[in-house]
Amino acid sequence: MESVIAAAQLLGVDLDAKQQAQFQRYRELIELRSKQFNLTGHKTWDKIREELFIRSLRVLSPAGGNVPTPEWFAGKRAIDIGTGAGIPGMIMKIALPDLQMTLLDSIGKRTNFLIEVANELELTGLEVINGRAEDLGQESGHRERYDVVVARAVARLAELAELTIPFAKIGGTVILPKSQGVLDEVVEAAAAADVLGAAPALVLEVDKPGTSPPDDMVYWMKISTTPQEFPRKVGIPHQSPLIERTDID
Repeated sequence: MESVIAAAQLLGVDLDAKQQAQFQRYRELIELRSKQFNLTGHKTWDKIREELFIRSLRVLSPAGGNVPTPEWFAGKRAIDIGTGAGIPGMIMKIALPDLQMTLLDSIGKRTNFLIEVANELELTGLEVINGRAEDLGQESGHRERYDVVVARAVARLAELAELTIPFAKIGGTVILPKSQGVLDEVVEAAAAADVLGAAPALVLEVDKPGTSPPDDMVYWMKISTTPQEFPRKVGIPHQSPLIERTDID
């Protein structure tokens, strides 16, 4: 756990004994359940530590400008869309106990695992939901209710925009860690972000903590209400993302 503790300290987060024990038990549960079903593609502690734990902490990175810092997250309400094994939302919750966190995933085995983790770690202020973003984003208790929306997903930004921005309240922030080379996706998703109520994206390279390749961190600030028709029905954001058409007949 020394590397995880040091990574958190680099961001200004001092993990106490309870938090260190929570990270240790979380690791044990990931390793145990990954042997039983496809929880994560990372099977060794080295990979879990670097790619899941430490890389997730980068979401808290004070990279500069108006970008969030760990202090900025305190007491806010956040949701992690498509959280899988709890990445990055569970990591954020353990590191920042005052953060009110909702974890959303469509696969029941994963959400059952997250409930097990929450119980084992005795976490409060944590909600686990088995469902789809397209459906939950239309529910009044979740639509435009969050200060922070995160998603670490392989989907392109034009699709992620529709699955994340509707959850953010006006003044809230969507934070999307992506692999480097995301600028083409940002341009492609610009029209979607605008329609959905977000300001133009801010993209910053974040290469610390950890030894993983740098991330392009994409930030969308919510500045206006999302039109009621979004998000559309399940599957449509993937099949037909909101990309501005420039074809000439």
